[in-house]
Amino acid sequence: MIYHMVWFKLRDDVSSEDKEFLKSQLEGMIPLIPEIVELHCGEDFSGRSRGFQWGLLVKFNTREDGQIYDKHPDHQAFIGRCKHLWLEVQALDFEA
Repeated sequence: MIYHMVWFKLRDDVSSEDKEFLKSQLEGMIPLIPEIVELHCGEDFSGRSRGFQWGLLVKFNTREDGQIYDKHPDHQAFIGRCKHLWLEVQALDFEA
């Protein structure tokens, strides 16, 4: 299995409504991108995230599926709709 983890450092002016929008946009990719096996996202509650407030975990069957997801038009459209909400993004991909 391939795991794609992403951390979002949100802008200071992001509202609760903006966070709900971000969550809906992330979860909205599930039916649009068949390579997604699982997708989970949410807001940090631990305070140990060094300023990153939002996390995403996506599971794929193969590395190739992850590459398809990365370039998929619906993933690119998500970025276009939501990139105004974050200041920084970190990503990590691993196989387990």
